[in-house]
Amino acid sequence: MSADMSVDRHSVAEEYIKWPAASQPASEIELGILQMQILWLLSRKSTHGYELMKSLSILKGTSITQGTLYPTLKRLEELGLIKGAEADRKVVYHITAKGRKTINDSCLEFVKTFYGIFHDFACQSCSFYEHHKGEKK
Repeated sequence: MSADMSVDRHSVAEEYIKWPAASQPASEIELGILQMQILWLLSRKSTHGYELMKSLSILKGTSITQGTLYPTLKRLEELGLIKGAEADRKVVYHITAKGRKTINDSCLEFVKTFYGIFHDFACQSCSFYEHHKGEKK
């Protein structure tokens, strides 16, 4: 099986999975994940807060509010992981070199910590997909 087939199969399998919705980070773990998601998004493209809110809402499957996003952005700036600069009447956020190192180190640690769980889950999702692929939604 090619890598593309595997990616396609996992993408389709996600249609069957109903993710639980959460309105705001309820714990330090969720806040940490939100910070990782922001750093990851900014490592791909510098952008402004509203665009980040839209991207995070899609990524998380729930609405991210200004009251959650902007304090988190402020904290990331205080830590020197991102830098906001005014451009065209908007603040555009950029990841710093320290932020890029932090997201790389954090992702590596995250993957090492959760690899087995994700692997088992992905394989179960594939089995679920294979079992249900002929059914109508």
